[in-house]
Amino acid sequence: MTGDHVFSGRAERFRERIYGSAKGELRLELVWRDMLEQLPLQQGALDCWDAGGGLGQISQRLAKLGHRIVLSEPAEDMLALARAALPEAVDCRQETLQQHLSQARQYDLIVCHAVLEWLAEPLEAVAAMASALQPGGYLSLLVYNVHAIAINNMIKGNLRKVAAEKFAGESGSFTPPSPQEPARLVTVLEQLGLEVCSRRSMRFALDFMPRAVRAERSLEDVMAVEWQFGNREPYWQLGRYVHLVCRCPD
Repeated sequence: MTGDHVFSGRAERFRERIYGSAKGELRLELVWRDMLEQLPLQQGALDCWDAGGGLGQISQRLAKLGHRIVLSEPAEDMLALARAALPEAVDCRQETLQQHLSQARQYDLIVCHAVLEWLAEPLEAVAAMASALQPGGYLSLLVYNVHAIAINNMIKGNLRKVAAEKFAGESGSFTPPSPQEPARLVTVLEQLGLEVCSRRSMRFALDFMPRAVRAERSLEDVMAVEWQFGNREPYWQLGRYVHLVCRCPD
């Protein structure tokens, strides 16, 4: 779709900035732990689609469990890094989310992590993905949370930005243009007929800590607190990212 953001030519910088850090490691480990707890990943092979799979970290873990995977990624250099890290059995395709959805295939599991916030029409994509689920299939949706951006700007004293509610990222930055409101997204998913099985925030404790405090705390201790509170009210709506696990009725 016109206006969607693609990370072409920025794969190495993306890998370093997003995943070569404690916050990237924390997000990946928390979301994978939540997937293992909420999804039937160890009960037989599933047909999976990793939509906007980026560097392929989730596909790597799904492949180790024996699942059948299609990974879609529009950025050529990002896809090249994913291919190098994934087994040959993973079907890696250079395509957008919308191009893949035009094939009218259905899946047992769709993984869409940190993609919606980069789309011009994120809710249209959600509706299309819901229709691409098999009966009884699951959607693992990780989204960038607008509430976390608002709170972060309040803490920094960017009051004019907060008052104007201008939370979209600038062109060329790693702050996305379409951050999502978690409760509204839950409502949309339920209106589409999906059951929202789980809601959990990722990186609320870490992101609220001053940098000096972060340096004095172990990642394991932070992760334990994140897991303890992440699916409770109101914390699930406060993380930098929110992970929603949804199920299509049988």
